Amino acid sequence: MRKSTLISFGLVGFLATALLAFAQDAGPQPSQINIDVRDYCDPTSFNAVLGSVGAWRFVPNQIRAHEGATLNLQNLGGETHTFTRVKRFGGGFVSVLNFLPPAPECAQMVNGSLVPQPPSPDNLFIPAGTTAGATLHPGEVARFQCCIHPWMRVTVTPKDEQHTELH
Repeated sequence: MRKSTLISFGLVGFLATALLAFAQDAGPQPSQINIDVRDYCDPTSFNAVLGSVGAWRFVPNQIRAHEGATLNLQNLGGETHTFTRVKRFGGGFVSVLNFLPPAPECAQMVNGSLVPQPPSPDNLFIPAGTTAGATLHPGEVARFQCCIHPWMRVTVTPKDEQHTELH
C-alpha cells in the first residue's frame, strides 16, 4: 500500500508539473475589463443637472490590466461621451466645460474656435445606451478621457509591469 501511495503521489506531481508547463507556454491571455460610462442624467434634463457633473465619470477610473486587454465600454448615461486615448489629460472640445488647454487628441484650435478631432479607433464617440470597445497597446500606460466632459478620465496600467505613475 505504501508503494502504491508513492506511485500515486509521483503521478499526481508529474501531471501537475506538465499542466503548469502547458499553461505557461500558452502565455498570459488578454483580459476583458468592463468600464461603465456614467452621467446620471437623461437628455431632456441635461441643463437642469449641470451642478451634478462631478458624478459623471468612468467606473473604475484606475485599472491594472494584462497587455492586450480589451476594454468593454457601456454608456449607462443619457449623454454622448467620447473615450479618447490621450498622452496627457487636458481639456476637451466644449469651451464652457474646459478648465485646461485641450488635449490635442480631443480638439485643435482653428480660427480661435475649438474643433473636435474626428472619430477614430482612439477617439470613440459612444451615444447614450450604447457599447463600444478598445484594446490596450503593448506596454502602454493608457490614459482615456471624455473630450466633451474632460473630467471623466481613466488610467490603465499594465498589470505585469511596475509603473508608478497613474495620472
